[in-house]
Amino acid sequence: MKIVVPRWWLRVIVVGMLSTFSMLCVADSKGDIKLPRQVVLQGILGSKALLLVDGKRIMLAVGQAKKSGIRVLRIAPEHVEVSIDGLPRRLRLGDSNAVTTPFKTRKFVMVTIPRDKHGMYSTVGSINGLPVGFLVDTGATTIAMNAQQATRLGIDFRVIGEPTFVGTASGVTKAYRVTLKVVSVGDITLRNIVAVVIDGGFPVQVLLGMSFLSQLEMRHEGELLRLKKTN
Repeated sequence: MKIVVPRWWLRVIVVGMLSTFSMLCVADSKGDIKLPRQVVLQGILGSKALLLVDGKRIMLAVGQAKKSGIRVLRIAPEHVEVSIDGLPRRLRLGDSNAVTTPFKTRKFVMVTIPRDKHGMYSTVGSINGLPVGFLVDTGATTIAMNAQQATRLGIDFRVIGEPTFVGTASGVTKAYRVTLKVVSVGDITLRNIVAVVIDGGFPVQVLLGMSFLSQLEMRHEGELLRLKKTN
């Protein structure tokens, strides 16, 4: 018995074996290449193109777009013209080629903190939406505050906190380890930041420690401290 396979299905099989791909490389603000995007043409089914976008198979008609940034512009017998993140590309059947796009600059927000008359960096921010005065302290492992400050911020540290001990100028003191939902300094906002609440009146000002600062780029420029968060 002779088996007849439709011509369009043969095209899908051939294109699947000899697929073409476009590698879109995204760079950070320093020009370092990040993980590439991969767009693979797997087949042409009439007025639709079968694409593999970052490992996920999608079927697109001409003019149709996805949130992935892929839009089919034109389907020809031997190739498909697409827009990938706004850049036109031609995916030809049976070819294997790599295309590198111009680098994209990553967006970032920056906060500048001037040095005060005491040589310290103090700024205003918020914890869980409530205003706080911060003292930048790169020697502090976490954000640190005293019990009165925690109470004002609505942090029931004796109930939700994990008991611990910290070293202060007065010696070893009992403290409670907590997680702050939201911490903001200027336009920089971070979530789920570890902090300690220290029994007593130390520190007088909330210390902005490394549990927050380590997630940012820090740079001193003269009397200024710049904090930069890259999105």
